[in-house]
Amino acid sequence: MQNHNEEIKLFLKQNLIDILLISKTHFTTKNYFSISSYKLYYNNHPDGTVHGSTAILIKESIEHYELLQYEEDSIQATSIKLKGFPYEITITAVYRPPPHNLKKEHFATFF
Repeated sequence: MQNHNEEIKLFLKQNLIDILLISKTHFTTKNYFSISSYKLYYNNHPDGTVHGSTAILIKESIEHYELLQYEEDSIQATSIKLKGFPYEITITAVYRPPPHNLKKEHFATFF
C-alpha cells in the first residue's frame, strides 16, 4: 500500500488536486491509506469484504465536515460538506455496483 500512497501523493501534487473523489475503493477496516495534509473519508461495502465502496480525499486546509456514509448493497456513498460564505456545498462520491437494477425508490431513499 505504501507504493500506492506515493503514486497518489505525486498525482495530487502534479495536478494541484484539492478534493479527490474515489469510487470502487475496495477498502475494508484493515485496508485503506492516508496521505499527510489530506483527510480521508470513506465507507466500506456492507458485507465488509474487498469490493465496491467510495472515498473522498480532501486537503485539511479546506473547511469542511463529514456529512454521510451510505452503505447499501445497491449504492455506496461518502459525502462531505464544504463550509463557506454565503453557501455550503455538498460533495458526494457514489458507487453503484453493476449487478443491481436500481429503481426510483432506491434513489429516493438515498437522497
